[in-house]
Amino acid sequence: MRKLFINGRIRAIDEKNQMFEAMACEDGKIIAVGSEKEVREAAGPCQVVDLGGRDVLPGFVDAHLHFLDHAIYELFTASLYDTRSPEDIVTVMKDYIAERKIPDGQWVTGFGWDQELYPGSQWPTCKDLDKISDTHPIMLTRRCGTICVANSAAMKIAGIDKDTPDPQGGELVRFEDGSPNGVMLESAMSLIGNCVPKMHDKEQMKECLEFACKEMVKNGITVAHTEDFTSVDDKRTLWEAYLEMASQGKIPVNLVLQLRIHTPEQMDEYFDFGFHSWEQYGKIKVGPIKFLGDGSLGAWSAGLNEPYSDKPDTCGCLYFSREEMSAMAKRVVDHGFDLTIHAIGDAAVETFLDSCISVKDEIKEKGFRPSIIHSQIMNERIFEKYQEIDAIGLIQPMYIHSDWSIADARVGERMKTSYCYNTMRKKGIRLAAGSDLPIESPNVMEGIQVNVTRRDLSGNPPEGWYPEEALDVLEAVKWHTVYGAYVSKDEDKYGSLEVGKQANFVVLDADVFETPKDEIKEIKVLETWIDGEQVYEA
Repeated sequence: MRKLFINGRIRAIDEKNQMFEAMACEDGKIIAVGSEKEVREAAGPCQVVDLGGRDVLPGFVDAHLHFLDHAIYELFTASLYDTRSPEDIVTVMKDYIAERKIPDGQWVTGFGWDQELYPGSQWPTCKDLDKISDTHPIMLTRRCGTICVANSAAMKIAGIDKDTPDPQGGELVRFEDGSPNGVMLESAMSLIGNCVPKMHDKEQMKECLEFACKEMVKNGITVAHTEDFTSVDDKRTLWEAYLEMASQGKIPVNLVLQLRIHTPEQMDEYFDFGFHSWEQYGKIKVGPIKFLGDGSLGAWSAGLNEPYSDKPDTCGCLYFSREEMSAMAKRVVDHGFDLTIHAIGDAAVETFLDSCISVKDEIKEKGFRPSIIHSQIMNERIFEKYQEIDAIGLIQPMYIHSDWSIADARVGERMKTSYCYNTMRKKGIRLAAGSDLPIESPNVMEGIQVNVTRRDLSGNPPEGWYPEEALDVLEAVKWHTVYGAYVSKDEDKYGSLEVGKQANFVVLDADVFETPKDEIKEIKVLETWIDGEQVYEA
């Protein structure tokens, strides 16, 4: 049946940023927008939904998150976000093991610690974790997701000792005597991670997917670009879980799958699936193959061209050389897949862009849209290379909130061309917003506030962090709507409320355009609608 939505303040986020009071949809698509009189005449008999004078925006697009990991961490992993010292980690983990009655010998995992919040920025080591238990192997992942710390029992199972070499793109941090202290950076994480049993039960995967869907619609997210396949034991089982749940109507949101690899050989697993980038399977869309380029700024492991300003003995780490990445890019494109990468440092970003440039003719011929997830530390050459292949930056606004207090010390003068999103937009570089959940919150209003104030959610720094890079509200909203839709070639389906597009929208308790900028985070999602059907009500 046709639906008529009346008595609203409907922001179309179209080219003219028009506001309408009514909208009609049929079979999930918008068939009319305008005044109530105009829409009633155009739509004819309809089921009427009164919006109560409330504010409406297009459904939000999250251009990068970890859908399945969010559920795994919430349901099956100890939370370490609130710890403020290694001693806190010990206490939390002891309580977690006791409360869950985890038997001896079973792996125990935790997520969310951050040494920057600890006195003296003290890193936890195996000596701390050995106080938790010597009968449970333990792996605790830093909040960036690219660093872990393990106890002695875990390292013994993994065969890690004084003679274990550092893998390419990673490092085993060591005590003065050369023995590993339990901290593993980047690719070295796999030495432990490969020993931790991964989820293998399809029904448990479905439970996690259903849990994550609820988090999406609660935050008004109607399209989510997610990286999940490396979180499970068998990729095909997860693929089956996606398709089965979608066919049963149990996945309300539109999912775009980012296909992560750690090694070149892992590309073949995706090639063997028989699908290609941008093919649609109901609510599921196949996205790009995702490389890992480097680590995180907080751990000095993001790959830089020049040494860190506050740690001049390192440039961070790179997973692949230019030659290796260029060879991989050609294989990916030749097999019908688009390209994306986790790249924070300028060396990692530039390496990826160079690899895309090496196959730019093929990218153009196939209509691909390469993207870079994070892209925080940059330079003028990088801007030119972005423009050369029309790459998209998948940016996390909340990293302004998290990084402003450390980034200047890390990279010094390079901040002139870093986190400079207003400058990038003025240069015509395409950008879209992702939350990186569970690393950051998926609350879109928080992301918008940070982008327009250039302050964290506590209001610091008061004058704004490089305030000239602040966005206006309309531009910040577009990051989460029309610009996000472009990433997956869905600009004709999502992102704005126009005739012919899907009726995906959120009902809010305030107008983001009229709310004081430092109060935008308080705006609540009251309802989420996808394809003209209500999937969430506060």
